[in-house]
Amino acid sequence: MFTVKPDFFDKFKCIADKCTDSCCIGWEIDVDEVALEKYNKINTAFGDEIRNTITESEDGSNCFKLAEEERCPFLNENNLCDIIINCGESYLCDICREHPRFYEWFAGVTECGLGLSCEEVCRILLENEEPFALIQESDGEEIVLESQEDIAESDTYIFLSAFREKMFEIIFDKEKTLEDKLVNVLSNAEAFCREKIKIRNYKNSLALYKKTEPIDDSWTAFINALSDSCESVLKFEKEFQENTNGDMLYSKIFAYIIYRHFIKAVFDESIIERICFAVESVRFIRLCDMKTYSEKGELTLRDRIENLKNWSKQIEYSEENTDLLIYGE
Repeated sequence: MFTVKPDFFDKFKCIADKCTDSCCIGWEIDVDEVALEKYNKINTAFGDEIRNTITESEDGSNCFKLAEEERCPFLNENNLCDIIINCGESYLCDICREHPRFYEWFAGVTECGLGLSCEEVCRILLENEEPFALIQESDGEEIVLESQEDIAESDTYIFLSAFREKMFEIIFDKEKTLEDKLVNVLSNAEAFCREKIKIRNYKNSLALYKKTEPIDDSWTAFINALSDSCESVLKFEKEFQENTNGDMLYSKIFAYIIYRHFIKAVFDESIIERICFAVESVRFIRLCDMKTYSEKGELTLRDRIENLKNWSKQIEYSEENTDLLIYGE
């Protein structure tokens, strides 16, 4: 069996209370069966406290009852986890232990990554302008494909991952501008699929973003403001490009989106749709940065992280929103 991961995957470590955001606020926290069994064996007052906060979610699974402001009940006033403090990290639920890591399973291959809803992951990705690479590791076990479906899935995965590598070569070409890279990726996709591609312009893209389901009201307000000011923001594009020099940073974001989302075409053949999603997404994120620049006259790394993180939280962590932007209405 093989594992594929970006070369920065193992650099990640949660920064806990040093984070300006928190993945322990605003999200439903599922309690998996292994964690539940551990909680049921804690014969202390804290064990009673854990069990008393477990409830049933809408889909019938177990989860924690969130406290005020949708905080995890075990996120203390110092933004540290009381479960870790009292019991150790081994008592965390799967979702808490793994986040922001994500996994995608194919016949004989597991792909791993780090989600950009986490500001520390954004920092790791953006802190320098060097490209990242994919690392492939083997656990030594022989890959056994037991059915025709597995064989077909494996063949499709190999085929698409080879094309993904071709896209990475284009994306990380330091001699090309970001716009050249986007155009070249689309041209190669047209040749690859023998199909003409048409991507959405900013106006149509923003109209679709307005239809996404927001995590909170601030996203709706931001999209509306960006839509209203789009024309004036784009007037700063040349100045923005000259003063921020972010082509390689957007290239890395582009490559990340391709890495996370393109290979899922193995399951539904949505090659064109997923490449368009990646192109339109990186253009949207860049537009968000331009809006920040137009308002502040500068764009800091902190600003970039905030815009990238907010996009990921609102879009990538909602299957409905991601599907809307990939497949359209």
